[in-house]
Amino acid sequence: MLGIKDLKKEMEAMNAEMKSISDQISTLSTNIVSISDQISTSMDKMSTVLQETNVTIRDSLKLTSNTIKEMSENFSKALEDALKQMSEFKLQMNVRDTILKSLGLEGIVPDFLKKSKK
Repeated sequence: MLGIKDLKKEMEAMNAEMKSISDQISTLSTNIVSISDQISTSMDKMSTVLQETNVTIRDSLKLTSNTIKEMSENFSKALEDALKQMSEFKLQMNVRDTILKSLGLEGIVPDFLKKSKK
């Protein structure tokens, strides 16, 4: 059997061990709070970066879309102008041929000056 002094010593040892465990739990709790704060700060920063990235991507896509639209409009205009010029050139060639025929100069004009009839 243990005496009162022995029990007192064991109780004091257990009390010291419990205090040590309590201190460790307190330190662990403080570390967890610190890590939680760091995670929260990192998440806020990441959220901000993602928002900026989204804005950048949206602006880039908008610019790309506008550029494609502008290029399409320019191409359509250039194609329309080219077709108009070709039509006018064909009309000029037809007028030239008609004038040459009416003047009776059709056979006098060298072949390379005539339009090809393909």
